[in-house]
Amino acid sequence: MGAANNSLCAFLPRNQLTSLRASAAAIAVAMSLGIHSPQILAEAKDTVEPDLIGSRDPFLPQGRQFSLLSEALARYQTLAQGNYWKPLSAGQPIAPGSRSPRVAQLRSLLMLYGDHHPEEYGADTSKADVYDKKLQQAVKRFQKRHGLKQTALVDEGTRSRLNTPPDKVAKILAANIERWKQLPKDLGPRYIIVNVPEFNLRLIEGDKEQFRMRVVVGKPKHKTPQIATRMTRLEFNPVWRVPPSIALRELLPKGSSALRAKGYRLMNHRGRSVPFTRGNVAAVRRGQISLQQKGGPGNALGRVKFVIPNRQAIFLHDTNSKHLFKKSQRAFSHGCIRLEKPLQFARMMLAQQNKWSDARINRALGSGRTHGVALKNPLPVYIAYWTAWIDENGQLQFRPDIYNRDQ
Repeated sequence: MGAANNSLCAFLPRNQLTSLRASAAAIAVAMSLGIHSPQILAEAKDTVEPDLIGSRDPFLPQGRQFSLLSEALARYQTLAQGNYWKPLSAGQPIAPGSRSPRVAQLRSLLMLYGDHHPEEYGADTSKADVYDKKLQQAVKRFQKRHGLKQTALVDEGTRSRLNTPPDKVAKILAANIERWKQLPKDLGPRYIIVNVPEFNLRLIEGDKEQFRMRVVVGKPKHKTPQIATRMTRLEFNPVWRVPPSIALRELLPKGSSALRAKGYRLMNHRGRSVPFTRGNVAAVRRGQISLQQKGGPGNALGRVKFVIPNRQAIFLHDTNSKHLFKKSQRAFSHGCIRLEKPLQFARMMLAQQNKWSDARINRALGSGRTHGVALKNPLPVYIAYWTAWIDENGQLQFRPDIYNRDQ
């Protein structure tokens, strides 16, 4: 433990180092499966100081995230330097009720990660290899923390996450700590934050979450960038000005008849519609003509768009592809962010910012015309990329590195 202690000194005070030495002993007990002392194992449990959890914003960077992620980093560094961690052996999926030596391995790993608590197991080691209900709950906790479906079935997807080596987890945590450092120290009293790997948007006010919804983000080949900006305006029945790359590769090859049926038209720089001739299509490539889709129910941007000025031309918007929000992995767009509840979000923004009534919003939507509304008090917007963080309940969360940025 001498080398391990040296690496921890930069992160933890002396009293926490003492507790980690006890944790290492507990880990050794767990890994040997001689679990005769739940009291010792309890010292290895992944705990968080009570005053650091609760209803506060889980993404508040000052203090909470930085300190708790640093503690988690220290734990995984200690784990990587010892001989306590062993991966779950390959084999058939482990189903509830089964019995095998691999179940004992699973139990040991989940105790190590803090998902299976000693008091749930008891002192009877004769059934360590039985996949009982308490262990099922622990597997579900682990699956939830990693964004997996909570089935309690330990399939290859769950086994792969269980078997992530501690040194790799430490690197993931270190990468995310660096990202926290890049955020402004003061995010503002009220702001919007999108965590791309989590596929979620939150509205935060006074350090508390006021609203949350699912989002769809960019595909790996069309990455949603990390941005700090502001939401300045909303547009009802927005016009979609199609980026030339999408127009040339995906839409124009479908033919003019199919495009006209969906409200697409070619527009020159004077804002006039021009016919779908070969010359005009060629002019799209040169940037002299643009492909646009008129606003309305069939528009690819849906009924409302949220403008957040940035160099990459990213914005938030409604979508007609509602089924994608049911998927756990939601990287399907060309970079812009699609919203699960855009109209509810728009009503909230305009009611709070501009004192608009529902009736006024309904009239703007029902008119079918493109109508922009500037927010009286633009809101800060942060599009972030965190594959690891501490949630509002003090749980260490992980999500897949969809853009390979943890490297």
